[in-house]
Amino acid sequence: MTLKKSQNKDPKTSKKTSKTSNKVIEKLSEEDDDSLLNSDIIGDKVIDDMLNNESLGELDVEDDEEFIHQVEEFKKEHSKSKLAKVYEYIGSPKFIELKKLSKNDIKDELRKLIVALDKKNIIVHSHGDPDDREKYRFITEEIFNEDIEVKKNQNITFVYEDYHPEMDDSEDDEEFF
Repeated sequence: MTLKKSQNKDPKTSKKTSKTSNKVIEKLSEEDDDSLLNSDIIGDKVIDDMLNNESLGELDVEDDEEFIHQVEEFKKEHSKSKLAKVYEYIGSPKFIELKKLSKNDIKDELRKLIVALDKKNIIVHSHGDPDDREKYRFITEEIFNEDIEVKKNQNITFVYEDYHPEMDDSEDDEEFF
């Protein structure tokens, strides 16, 4: 999320402009005439202020400082983190390539992968119900290549439909791998 600071640094002028913008908005609401927006009655500055207030809400200096402080804390916390591929993070378990797996072996191999992920608090789930072959492929070809932060006591969740939104049949029912 990107926040844009007000270009007007004088709080008195900003409040005055904001009041002027609010009066113009009230007048437009009363008249309900869109043609006024296209006329020269409203200056560019007033329109900019209206859009700024509409998109960001009214922010004061304290809100800006608190937000900046939170961003700095977030940066500090995550700058120390190491990244690792999911595959490395779970101990690089041996797994059989999908094309070499028979239909009978896929369920057992998938279970091994899920247990290895679960030991490191990594959950892979889906809103729909992809078959076991697709689940196995998704984990070994996509999830294993994802970078994650190496931190103690973390829980990580991967959702199949985040990677394949076209497969999202039902947002209400979740089925876990």
